[in-house]
Amino acid sequence: MEKSIERVVPLFRPNQQIESEPEVPVGLPPTAAPRTLSHAAAKAIDLSNQPKVWFLIGAGGSGKTMLARWLGWQMANAGRAALLAALGPQNRSLAGWFEGVQQPETSDGIRTTRWLRDLLIFLTEQKHSSVLDFGGGDTALAKLIEDAPDLADVLMAGGVTPVACYLIGPRIDDLASLASFEAADFQPRATLLLLNEGRVDSALSREEAFARVLQHSALRAARKRGAVLIWMPRLEPEVAQEIEGKRLSFGQARDGQVPAGQSFAPITGLKRSMVRRWLDRMDQAFAPVTSWLP
Repeated sequence: MEKSIERVVPLFRPNQQIESEPEVPVGLPPTAAPRTLSHAAAKAIDLSNQPKVWFLIGAGGSGKTMLARWLGWQMANAGRAALLAALGPQNRSLAGWFEGVQQPETSDGIRTTRWLRDLLIFLTEQKHSSVLDFGGGDTALAKLIEDAPDLADVLMAGGVTPVACYLIGPRIDDLASLASFEAADFQPRATLLLLNEGRVDSALSREEAFARVLQHSALRAARKRGAVLIWMPRLEPEVAQEIEGKRLSFGQARDGQVPAGQSFAPITGLKRSMVRRWLDRMDQAFAPVTSWLP
């Protein structure tokens, strides 16, 4: 009897060619037939002086909370204000970084969906900008989109511009939310595809690590309709962990400061330089969508 052979993807293959490999399907079946994709150029959209709602979407550990912290720090430095909300069923650590972070009283999916609906109604009535961190689970958003597939249009009609920000690592599965929401017709004009270099093994180039993600039809279709692709620069893990452990703002880490009432040693020397360089690179990366920032 002929022995069957299981096909595997080798861990290392010099000069690998991925164009001929079968694409891995991601996401969930659409709940309704999607509309014809719009090919409007998202880069041309100017959202200056408009209230924005940022939807931070992605798998656990993809960098959503770190991005939310950077956005909050940017807003504080610029004297702007926006409502911050943590909706993740398992991770709501954003509330540990800022005062007044809004969050549901429960992790129950149905109640969180209702809370999200009421929050969006409040934001449209008050014309407030907001950053919504969905943690590692976007079930509340998925349910709301299922119930109201024209969510993006409803927000626009209410005077608030939705910004869908997908945090994507080098795993194909990180495209699942993008594929599912786009298929379900959640296609805001302002859509950001944020490829997180921090999720890449330092021995690989970002292009090598993200090769399959960049060629996947889900990402290519979103880019074709006008989604903007940005590389989120890497901050060395040990530096990021020290900042998190000491509960420092990025500005405090960059400037070697310590929060009032704390006695631990500030970040110094080369680590401060790394933070400064990372912040500069973040400014450069987000320069094309500066008007999208809350």
